[in-house]
Amino acid sequence: MNGVLLALTGLALVAGYAVYLAFTVLRYRGVPVPLEAGPFAEEALRKGLTGFRVRVGRRNGVRYPERSVYLTRAVYEGKSLYHLAVAVHEVGHALQWRERPEMVRAAQGALTLALGLLVLGFLVGPSPLGAAFLTGGYGLFLASLPLEVDANRRGLEVLPPEWREEARRVMAALTGSYVAVPLGGLLVAVGFLVGWS
Repeated sequence: MNGVLLALTGLALVAGYAVYLAFTVLRYRGVPVPLEAGPFAEEALRKGLTGFRVRVGRRNGVRYPERSVYLTRAVYEGKSLYHLAVAVHEVGHALQWRERPEMVRAAQGALTLALGLLVLGFLVGPSPLGAAFLTGGYGLFLASLPLEVDANRRGLEVLPPEWREEARRVMAALTGSYVAVPLGGLLVAVGFLVGWS
């Protein structure tokens, strides 16, 4: 198999996952819940004694130095199972910080380094060095999967039992990016090597 074909296979894997994710998001945005995701997340954080608060931001995520969980306005005000699953996943990250801040710091550092390596790999292009950067970057990205799975588990625990199974499906689809993207990226990296040789 030549390098171009390997790289195209990797890109196809990522594209296929993106289509699956889009369908999952659309499906569960149509499953209503009787409350807004943001206020539910605020209450879960209070009950968990995390010291974190919920804020509206441009993207979903947790800023640990600020002790803040950020949700987009659409997620904060959303009243679907999708919005709720996203919100409690971020709550799960705040709960991780309460118990294992050193693990969270290490994972965040690894993700920052992974992004840097990926940028370098694509800038260097098809060569052994480019492949090494890509492999390192995607490897670090894949290594953060256990942290995301743990945040899902913690987030599911704060949900009423009747919503957990469907919320688990949403979270699994979202967390799948930590598998599909690195595997696709590794195929691109191998394609770089084969194409160069």
